[in-house]
Amino acid sequence: MKKKWIWIFLLLYTLFSGKASADIPMRQMATDPIRCDSASMLFADTINAMIRKAEYREAFFVLSHWQEDCGENEINSRTSILLFMAVGINQEEEVRQYFNNDYHFVFKYRMEYSESDDYQYNFWSYVTYFNYVPLRHPLDTALMVLAGKLYEKPSLQPDEKLACRLFMGDVRQFDKEVKKKANRESYIAQYNKVDKRYMATQNLGVQVFSGIYASNDEGRYLGTNASIGVGLYTPLKYRWQGNIQSRFRIMTDDNDFIFKALGDEYTVNSKLAFDFNINVMYRYFENNRVIILPKAGVGLEYIGTGIRFYDDQTDELNSYNVSTMHTNIGVMALVPVFLRNYAGIEVSYHYCPYGWSKGLISKFNNQAFTVELQFRF
Repeated sequence: MKKKWIWIFLLLYTLFSGKASADIPMRQMATDPIRCDSASMLFADTINAMIRKAEYREAFFVLSHWQEDCGENEINSRTSILLFMAVGINQEEEVRQYFNNDYHFVFKYRMEYSESDDYQYNFWSYVTYFNYVPLRHPLDTALMVLAGKLYEKPSLQPDEKLACRLFMGDVRQFDKEVKKKANRESYIAQYNKVDKRYMATQNLGVQVFSGIYASNDEGRYLGTNASIGVGLYTPLKYRWQGNIQSRFRIMTDDNDFIFKALGDEYTVNSKLAFDFNINVMYRYFENNRVIILPKAGVGLEYIGTGIRFYDDQTDELNSYNVSTMHTNIGVMALVPVFLRNYAGIEVSYHYCPYGWSKGLISKFNNQAFTVELQFRF
């Protein structure tokens, strides 16, 4: 009875393959998408029936034909790993190769797309990516059940156990399992860490920062004040990068200055300053521990005066403040923290030509320095 499925497979395989298969070299058949498309369902159906009857050793015969005809792919590699585990053969190296081939991404998308109502459309849109085996195929279910049984075996190594957790189909639970202390030194945990770090460099980043903004005014008008800001940054994967950022300064260490508005002079002690900048950065140095980014930018400088007048003719409230160009040049260092984030420090020189501001009577020093801690999401 155990050989029944093999004989059925051989009969159907011959019918699907046809006479032409005898005239095609094996290497060519392995790269023939038409042949693979027609045969993959047969391979998957046959192995599914064998797994459900626990005929694991017999399934290897069909699996070897599948890999010969279609090459190694996600679903037959997953099948191979679980079948070998089922007969007690260590699969640590094969699990590592599965991840190195990025098959875990294919599996995750396979699970994600299988849950959607239009899973059939998703399959036909990416039929080659999903190895010609339809989403929600019974083989997927059989492999999930087998992975669940193997997961309970105490003899499994950490990477084998994590692979079983993934193949059970619950990707979120797999991510939680990887983070457990007992698995931190496993190959999959380390690979997952590098993988998430790589993905973090591919996306836009939001960076918050805070520190001190120290003017060279030597306490005449502008002093050393706390700063806080936020910026939107291009992905770290690029050599040349850019960002737009805004910074608020809490003016607690300043003295009074003179500002003229509508012909009258006012003594002002500002409470808040603001600058908005567009910056260009260059990834000068990078390794696993630090990224060095020189930067330069230009933008708008604004210091509030609190002077406001209501215009009877336009029914508008007009404000009169110190405003001018803001330029900066500096360097930022970032180190990776957690799985996806970065922390660091930025030191910059700022130049603002305050003499350009209409109404400012006091002579501000145009130069300032900042030291700010950074955190990138």
